[in-house]
Amino acid sequence: MVTKASDVKHIIAVAIRDSEQGFRSIMELARSEDWKEREVAATILVEVSKMKPDEVIAEMLLWADHSDPNVRRTASEGLRDIARKNPGSVLPVIEKLKGDSNPYVKKSVANVLRNAGNYHPEFVLRTCGEWAQERNNQTAWIIRDALRKLKVKYPVKVEEIISLSS
Repeated sequence: MVTKASDVKHIIAVAIRDSEQGFRSIMELARSEDWKEREVAATILVEVSKMKPDEVIAEMLLWADHSDPNVRRTASEGLRDIARKNPGSVLPVIEKLKGDSNPYVKKSVANVLRNAGNYHPEFVLRTCGEWAQERNNQTAWIIRDALRKLKVKYPVKVEEIISLSS
């Protein structure tokens, strides 16, 4: 059983050298019934994204359509580092996932936005504001959770977005 990224340094190396082969190995972990292995899959993607962000984003666009919610969640979680540095580049992936009915996936999308909000609050406020206009119940939960921390610094804007999304 794989429980931490150091157990799979070879997968990280393979994915950096040959993304296609590496993504196959990461997908196996993402589909695991064991939550620790799924977490490791996301961590591997974060590590690979530091060297190959465009390739990871392109692959996560595919994973975002996967039938397995564990894979869809990994598609979101694996983008954490990219979202901190360049949140606009992950928007196509989280746009695909924003209406997901699975709570596991929704929580991950909110988490990615919340983390991005630490570095790019204006991006998160703008994105959540645009999503709020759609008045989608699945997305409304993500918006509320994503804006939790920004509520302290931007209370009026956050309340406006949340009331619009409901």
